[in-house]
Amino acid sequence: MKELFDAAAIIGAGFVAGAAWNFFRLGADKERSGMVIPKSIKEKPLADASWFWAEAVIDFREIAKIWREFESEQTAVPVLRPAFKHGEIERFFSEMIEKRRTIKSARKTVIVKLLKMLDEEGDCPSVVKMNPLEAEGKFPEDTFSMLATIPLYQHTLQVARKCAAKVNQEVMLPDIFIVSLAHDIGKIPSYHDRMYSTGDHPLISAIILNGITEYGSLANRDELDKIIREHHLIKADYPLSKMLKQCDQAVRKEELAVLIGEAIERDKTSTKSRDTASKNPVSITVSEKPTAKNAAATEDQQSHPLGELESQEFPDPVAQKLPPWFDAETILSAIKKRINQLEATPKGQRWSAVSTNLELVFANPDGLWAAIKEVSGKDPDILAADADEGTKRDLLYTIVWELSRVKDAIATEYVSGKYYTTKATIVTGAGKGFTALLVPFRAKAFGENSTTLEVLKSPLLKKMVREIKPKQVEVETCAI
Repeated sequence: MKELFDAAAIIGAGFVAGAAWNFFRLGADKERSGMVIPKSIKEKPLADASWFWAEAVIDFREIAKIWREFESEQTAVPVLRPAFKHGEIERFFSEMIEKRRTIKSARKTVIVKLLKMLDEEGDCPSVVKMNPLEAEGKFPEDTFSMLATIPLYQHTLQVARKCAAKVNQEVMLPDIFIVSLAHDIGKIPSYHDRMYSTGDHPLISAIILNGITEYGSLANRDELDKIIREHHLIKADYPLSKMLKQCDQAVRKEELAVLIGEAIERDKTSTKSRDTASKNPVSITVSEKPTAKNAAATEDQQSHPLGELESQEFPDPVAQKLPPWFDAETILSAIKKRINQLEATPKGQRWSAVSTNLELVFANPDGLWAAIKEVSGKDPDILAADADEGTKRDLLYTIVWELSRVKDAIATEYVSGKYYTTKATIVTGAGKGFTALLVPFRAKAFGENSTTLEVLKSPLLKKMVREIKPKQVEVETCAI
């Protein structure tokens, strides 16, 4: 048996020796033939790599980007430290960009160029509305004017900081900074003459970003383009689009809170300095009397209370936390004074709520929103929602169902639990019918009945709305 083990050991040693001899002979053959074996392995202290696994959780798909777009540190061209004239941009670069090991090469160059754009041309207003597609065009004039005092570069830096704070994966930060710094770059006026007629600012921002040479070398630039283009949409495909949108909205709310606070303080100071206490404080709301042109508008021009109906599909609204100012009685009172009343708008006479002989009061969503804004006392969350249809719908949904819960104010037999309106047919005095999405209130919620409310209708309103039929009633009538 001992002889058998000795023989096996000798054979094994022979294999090892033979393998070693072949390895060194292969190396020598390559050197003689002029081939050079690359020294691709580079020693590094363990501390330099420890940041990678020190993070809590890293998505495997994000790790893949490291080797998918790997660039050798030896081939990276050193970039001179940029200089910025705005102190806030200088601080942002020093604190958020300069010392991060993950921000390098092409991505760092793109980020620096975006910061330079903001430094040179970012003193422009942070809101725009010249293009009819702009979501910010939905802001009332007073809100828009306040936000126009915020420079674009300040708003953008705040959004970028807020986005970075939400990310706990260092490897994602370069892309986060690119999309957050570029998301509003299309608001810079120098680009408007050439591009603004083609689309809103998210589209222009993506076009400008693609004009940066280094950005074109990024393998995931199509994904980044889509994130920027989607940041004002109600329904976004990418999680990062939703995050960018949330951060953008959060910054807007903070800006409005500060601006409203400053306006209140100025108003207090102005009031104290007045000699006559009976003078009313200046109001930022402008109301217009009906013009002759509006009065002479045809019935067809005046009959639609909502303007264009929503044509695209929206995700279901989501219940939110009730705002602290919510009071069911106050909101119902604000709606009640709008029942069967006409309001002059740039598009003609419009109604907010109309009673019917079904002991129901139908309110259009914009009319209900106006009542909510009146009660909210310039809540920044409500003002910011004017330019974000998704948030606006979530708040309407929340308040409508709370009014139903505490006051039985909503005719829920006509409303799906996933929504806050019902589809109804509005029939004009001329017998013309069209479909609208309306909120069905019970007349008793306002302490009135249909007979009392009908007296409030003007002849013009009766021409505009003869009756309103919920679609469910129409279907049941046909079935009978």
